[in-house]
Amino acid sequence: MKRRITTVPLFIVTLLGACSASVERRLEGRVFEVPTVNDISDTDTPFFLPASDAKDGFSFYLNPEAGLPERNLVAVASKKRMCARAAGTEARVNLTVCAAGPPSWRSRPLRKVSDGVFWTYDLPAEAGQRAPSLAGCSAMDDGARPGLCTAVMPYGDLVLTIHFRDNQVGSLGAMYDQSTASLRRWER
Repeated sequence: MKRRITTVPLFIVTLLGACSASVERRLEGRVFEVPTVNDISDTDTPFFLPASDAKDGFSFYLNPEAGLPERNLVAVASKKRMCARAAGTEARVNLTVCAAGPPSWRSRPLRKVSDGVFWTYDLPAEAGQRAPSLAGCSAMDDGARPGLCTAVMPYGDLVLTIHFRDNQVGSLGAMYDQSTASLRRWER
């Protein structure tokens, strides 16, 4: 009987510790203690993301309390590595995060450019330049639900890829702010 009494409190303490635990993530010489509730483990990476490599970054849920379809996923990557891979291509990041001076996007109008299946939200173009796309989206199979979008945005020497629904594009600034605030809070 005594054995059970000491085992139960130990079990409870273990559960409480597991609930408040975090996962250490390292990227570009920086260390982040990501709460396990937010962290997307390397073995649980969603099917639509490329296979994880610790050198490439990590992912977390911005709103882990939401149901799966409503969760916003944020991928954190090395800006140096991403821009090296994109160099010399038509990749969207070359006009945004990899540009010498990333375009200002807050409080600027976005123009939706669509073919019905895929679309972008473009910033106004500078004279003689191609318009930089802030986000790219694709339609859901039935067309009744909002499309799925990603915005690739700079954060110092890192890049954040924010996954969201098309009907959340007006909240992109708030999602970016929440993402960067979380990373600042988690950085050691």
